Amino acid sequence: MTERKKIVTASLWVLGAFGMSQLLRLGGNLVVTRLLEPEMFGIMAVVYVVMQGLAMFSDLGLRAYIIRHKDFSDPNMLNTVWTIQVIRGWLMFLSVGLIAFFLFMIDQVFLLDLGDIFGNDDLPLLLTIVGGVSIISGYLTMAPALVDRELKRGKLELINLISQVFGISVMVIWAWQSPTLWALISAAVITALIKILLMYKLFGIRHQLSWDKAVAQDVYHFGKWVILASALTYLALQGDKLIFSTYLSAAELGVYSIAFMLASVVTNVYEQIASKIWFPVLSKVVNHKATELKEKYYEVRKKQDAIIFFVIGVMIASAPKVIELLYDERFHDAGWMIQIMLIGVIGSVISRLGIACLTALGNTKIRMKIMLVRVLAMFISLPVLFHYFGFEGAVWGASLNVFIAIPIQYLEMNRLNILSLTLELKMIPVVMVGYWFSSFLIL
Repeated sequence: MTERKKIVTASLWVLGAFGMSQLLRLGGNLVVTRLLEPEMFGIMAVVYVVMQGLAMFSDLGLRAYIIRHKDFSDPNMLNTVWTIQVIRGWLMFLSVGLIAFFLFMIDQVFLLDLGDIFGNDDLPLLLTIVGGVSIISGYLTMAPALVDRELKRGKLELINLISQVFGISVMVIWAWQSPTLWALISAAVITALIKILLMYKLFGIRHQLSWDKAVAQDVYHFGKWVILASALTYLALQGDKLIFSTYLSAAELGVYSIAFMLASVVTNVYEQIASKIWFPVLSKVVNHKATELKEKYYEVRKKQDAIIFFVIGVMIASAPKVIELLYDERFHDAGWMIQIMLIGVIGSVISRLGIACLTALGNTKIRMKIMLVRVLAMFISLPVLFHYFGFEGAVWGASLNVFIAIPIQYLEMNRLNILSLTLELKMIPVVMVGYWFSSFLIL
């Protein structure tokens, strides 16, 4: 199969499977939002923020390391990387256990008021159970990285879909029979269990605990900037929820988390394509001339930017109507939040593939610099904006945060002779085309 056919086939698998995944997620969300109270989603948002934080604070870029490795199928290297992943899973579980114990002691022993989110009696146990998912995920095979390298996504996407169907089904049934927070927890646990069972059933790849000091050191040298960048990425992407959790009630944070989930659909699709398709493709070009890498990069951008920006415009115009149609009045404020958040999605689309291009060149330090600027800006600006302009002003600040570090990325791309400012920005007006088109249909 030619490279072009591989890319098309893999892209169809990723887009098709991810589209189905989002529909399943939306369908399950629509059902449980009618069965559960908004504050439950606020508490679960905090649980997942904590878990994602631990995941990203310990991210060594293992998948990217395998994809870029000159001998990516070497069993010794794969076993060592898998062992590192297993250790990471257990360390994450122990870390979340300590956080849960800390919250329990403050709330139940020292009797300090932590509010209706961090002071929820179920939060420590919820964190501990979801933390167990980290152990399960740690034992996943290295198959995803290996098939990503060869752009063979079929089995992986089927596994993700099947495991998600099981998880959502259990969640909906549980919420129907017993409308509690445990229904939301069940989805994460069941999905992880089904995924690891199918992964070992459908892929013949097996690993054993092994430690090659040279490989481990190589992983460290590759991942030392990745882990810092991932930690900062977490703070940049989830810092708004951490800050808002101290200002908002659990119900208000629940509505915000629903808006964030829906507004992130475009970003998530783009992330899937960028990491699973374009990063492996760009990684294969890095040994050639910079001009060839630049041509490949903008060839990709030209093909997809027009479609993505048009969709963003349509979503900005239609978000309030869609929320009113799909959700009851308790969640209607999510409409205007989504409109503001989608402005930030434009910045994410502009920057994401460029970061992948720089990572393919082995420049993982630049992502750290970008995220450091974004984190500092967010944690300084959001409390100020909340004080002077209220919650809506803070939402604007969180959305526009992504734009503040784009100049740093462009300076680095220009230094490496892979930047064309015209090609970077030329498709942005398509957002207005999508907005006008959707507004015309709504009217």
